[in-house]
Amino acid sequence: MGYGDKMHRCGKFMKYGLYISNFLILVGGIIATIFGVMALRDQSIFEKLMHDTLYKSASNVLLGTGICIILFVAFGCFGAVKEVKCFLLLHIIVLLIFFVVLFFGGVIGYVFHGKDSELIKTDMRNSMKHYNHSDSIQETWNTIQSHYQCCGIQQFSDWEQSLHTNELPASCCRNKGEIPKCQLHINPEDVWTVGCLTRYKAGGITVGSVSIAVAVLMMNGLVFTYGVFRSIT
Repeated sequence: MGYGDKMHRCGKFMKYGLYISNFLILVGGIIATIFGVMALRDQSIFEKLMHDTLYKSASNVLLGTGICIILFVAFGCFGAVKEVKCFLLLHIIVLLIFFVVLFFGGVIGYVFHGKDSELIKTDMRNSMKHYNHSDSIQETWNTIQSHYQCCGIQQFSDWEQSLHTNELPASCCRNKGEIPKCQLHINPEDVWTVGCLTRYKAGGITVGSVSIAVAVLMMNGLVFTYGVFRSIT
């Protein structure tokens, strides 16, 4: 087998590899968009009780990049099919930008999960004190606790400390058919034992993990795109 045949086979391998990697990147873009929407939904609910920008920033990065990936991924396939070097070069540059943005978006998500959340706790404690005096705060807490199956900030006893009462909100109860019993005779088996802040901060890990995973797909696409670019004479 001559040198030319080897280069031709290598070029074909790179081209098919590019098709597969672009498909995976497209899937990654769709997943990033879905998780970005979900994260922003979570953030929009929780922001009524607290002030935080890191999680929102990471979620916006994930959503925006996911949408851009979906819109742009066809360029790489077009450049490979038509063997247009300028399209492939543009694809390399954009993939590199996406990689950097997603990587730092992932870092932000992990930083949010690991950072000191004392300010967030203070905001949530202040909102708990107004639970019985504000319909909007009460509705927000009930929505969060019911939807995310959590109670209090870190544990259900936070309500006792904030409201100075042994009665829990009904949204803390696992079994809605036994709410009066659950509220007055608190049993850990009858209430959500995970704190709502824990649920919220877990979103940072999800956003960070998805961002890093899609960034890895970007790097894989970069390798094959560069290979096709070099194989075109």
